[in-house]
Amino acid sequence: MTIHDIAKEGFRRASSHDERVHEAAKLFGTGRTGADVFAQARLLEAFSTDDFPILLGDAFTKKAIAAQKAAVKEFEPILTNITVDDFNRHKLIDLWGADEFEPVKQLEEYKSGSLSETELTHGAGKNGKSYGLSWELRRSRQFTALANFPAALGNGSIKGQNSRVADLLVDSATGNWSTEFFGTVATVVFSADALDAAIKSLSQVVDHRGDLVDVSNLVLIHSSGMRSEVLRVLNAYELEMQVTDGSKVTKTRVQNPFKGVVTPLESRAVGKRLGAAQSTGWALVPAGSSDLPSIIRTLLSGEENVDIRVKRDQGERPGGGAVPVDAGSFNDDSIWFRGRDVYGIDKGFTTGVYASKGAA
Repeated sequence: MTIHDIAKEGFRRASSHDERVHEAAKLFGTGRTGADVFAQARLLEAFSTDDFPILLGDAFTKKAIAAQKAAVKEFEPILTNITVDDFNRHKLIDLWGADEFEPVKQLEEYKSGSLSETELTHGAGKNGKSYGLSWELRRSRQFTALANFPAALGNGSIKGQNSRVADLLVDSATGNWSTEFFGTVATVVFSADALDAAIKSLSQVVDHRGDLVDVSNLVLIHSSGMRSEVLRVLNAYELEMQVTDGSKVTKTRVQNPFKGVVTPLESRAVGKRLGAAQSTGWALVPAGSSDLPSIIRTLLSGEENVDIRVKRDQGERPGGGAVPVDAGSFNDDSIWFRGRDVYGIDKGFTTGVYASKGAA
């Protein structure tokens, strides 16, 4: 293919950047398998240009973001997002506990209120991975690994977030719920009565504002090993439960009191860390929409999605002149693409949480 032919390719002729990105992705898609030898030849030639790898990197970013949005977000129901403008640690401002409005008489000044700054801190941090396309791999025309890696980056971003949350909830060293997060961990086997008792216990707790903890929107975290027990209780139309009247305790059938109050959240990340307790451990955490959010996800303004870059360190020839990107790195002949995601996972208000490992 001549230089004139490359100039006719869509990634060169398109009128806008987005169209050039689309054309680069299309050329990569048609040429990577080798089913069309002419398309593959054009792809190999395109890789030798300065602009094609960068345009392809933009296309990979879009694919990675799509994969990121489609990936299984295990803990989304319990996360509360806060956006910041820098990487500093910030004191958590209690936006959820605003002062109640007070009556104002005619011509009377409004009383001033304030937003409470807590001792809890949160912040964003960088996370990522890099993937290399070797010169030998490119020469042998094996592009499958490169084609798959945007999805790997998108999925890796969410998997990383899932792990950070699970690390906050579970002390992997002990294989038990984290006492730093939950405080005392009970040894109560899960049942309808145990769930009812836990909710009643939480309903009597006073939070840092002096209000009773809201128990109207709780998330029940459990591993795959607890699935049948949890669904049996939460999905039942009626349950047989203990009813206490003074000193008299009786069993009676009642309409399921947990409908619309408790939402199950099954987590493989939690199950992996709980170890022996993965088939018996369970926990209650307020939903992310609660006025007492227990887990804060901090995002950096303008960097809410996966970002992908291509590394261009191919150097120059001794006699002068640019070396094409597809020649690879000066150090090891590779072409590297890097994925970056910026977020932080921190403990919020944990007054309204409960955990049990299920057995003594």
